[in-house]
Amino acid sequence: MATFKYRVLTKSREIVEGKKEAASDKDLISEFRKSGHIVLKLQKIGDENRQGFSLKLSLQRSFLFFTQELATLLENGIPMDRSISILASTQEKPVIKSILEDILQNVKSGRSLGESLSKHPRAFSNVNVHMIHAGEEGGVLPQVLRRLGEFQERMQKVKREIISAMIYPLLLTLVGIFSITALITFVIPRFAQVFEGMGIELPLSTQILMAFSHIVISYGWAFVIFVIVVYFSYTKSRKIASVAERIDKAKLKLPLIGSVLWKIEIARFSRTLGTLMENAVPLLKAMDIVKNVLSNSHLVGILNTVKSSVREGGGLTLALDRKGFLPGYAKHLLTVGEETGSLDKMLIKVADNLDLEIEQNIKRLVTLVEPLLILMMGGVIGVIVVSMLMAILSISDIGM
Repeated sequence: MATFKYRVLTKSREIVEGKKEAASDKDLISEFRKSGHIVLKLQKIGDENRQGFSLKLSLQRSFLFFTQELATLLENGIPMDRSISILASTQEKPVIKSILEDILQNVKSGRSLGESLSKHPRAFSNVNVHMIHAGEEGGVLPQVLRRLGEFQERMQKVKREIISAMIYPLLLTLVGIFSITALITFVIPRFAQVFEGMGIELPLSTQILMAFSHIVISYGWAFVIFVIVVYFSYTKSRKIASVAERIDKAKLKLPLIGSVLWKIEIARFSRTLGTLMENAVPLLKAMDIVKNVLSNSHLVGILNTVKSSVREGGGLTLALDRKGFLPGYAKHLLTVGEETGSLDKMLIKVADNLDLEIEQNIKRLVTLVEPLLILMMGGVIGVIVVSMLMAILSISDIGM
């Protein structure tokens, strides 16, 4: 048995929150529905802290539950303004509450939901707004909201997996850097003072190590300034379109991580485009929206070229394949999708396959990186220790 935190809308249209034990979330949902309650939120105790942490990372993530709960309310026949009012009244975060109240006022004044959401770009991305517009125009808003919630949840899951996979290697690197810095800046100088007082000739490796330590201590500030200058130069150069495109193209060619970065972008492209098309957004308009979710300017440039080809009557899959945009198997899936009129479903299938590949690739990469980092840090520390021991042994030889 597990304990779940729930929020339901009762028959009397009251919001009730609480905790309840059940064998699974499906069993609890079934129990609530038999009682005539509408489940707005259901979360297993123990998962909410981790989820809450990830939601605080950005306003867009915080509105994942909004889309899911709004879909549930609309599917059960509750009017739009009443649904948003219910969600606003149950919000604990002041910032989100104020945004929902503003959206409610806009809806009450006659604006569409999509138009109301567009006034809050920090909370609702361009993709979200266009999908909701399409749902309103096609009369399938609840279905679009439900699909949008699944889309956001999937994207967050991929991001969490990437972040989780990188935490240990990052900590390992930081600990190694801290240890080496402490040895070079604190330990070695103290040994150097002792050896200099003895007036003995030290082994070459020890002399080199002490000279390096002296340079780090004396000119470390210059290195820090150099790093800062490089960072700001890189940031500034990214604002130049041609330079940014060359940098992003080079990223995709990096050993080990280049292919992972490429797959992440293609998965994001495929899932977003498939979801938009599935919700009746025209292909050319969908491609304009998709460009906003890609972070690699080189791939955005390819999409601009592909869009021109599609506008002139060319096939999407062929145009993407000519530019080397797609993995081999994706080409065949999308070709079948275009021929059978199910391109949207095939795009989402490609995204699902790529997500699995990304997860496997990241696990392999972490498995490879961890021992390499341990060997590298251990090797550096080992060289330092051996150099010091050689100097100490040379002192012992003189004493004998």
